[in-house]
Amino acid sequence: MSGEALAHEIIERFGTKDVGVICKNINAKICYASWNPSTIGEYDRKTNKITVNLNAKIEQKRIIAHELGHYFVHQKGIKLTRTEEEKVVESFAKLFFNHQ
Repeated sequence: MSGEALAHEIIERFGTKDVGVICKNINAKICYASWNPSTIGEYDRKTNKITVNLNAKIEQKRIIAHELGHYFVHQKGIKLTRTEEEKVVESFAKLFFNHQ
């Protein structure tokens, strides 16, 4: 499944493009922290938590959309390599964020 198709499916399923509303609907907690900006954010499957890196030079909603991409890839059980997953979630986030 492509990131674009996944984004369209999620937008349709939740009836919104608002990442905050979607996070509430899936009971994902959003946290904020600062670290060396080698990564823009993190999604923790065990705690269902998205952590946004405040040092990232990317808009926070874009980071949340990226991390939501990881959530939905894992929820659907899509098996990808790390590189493939990053490509899918980045295209998910790009399209998803452009719908904001």
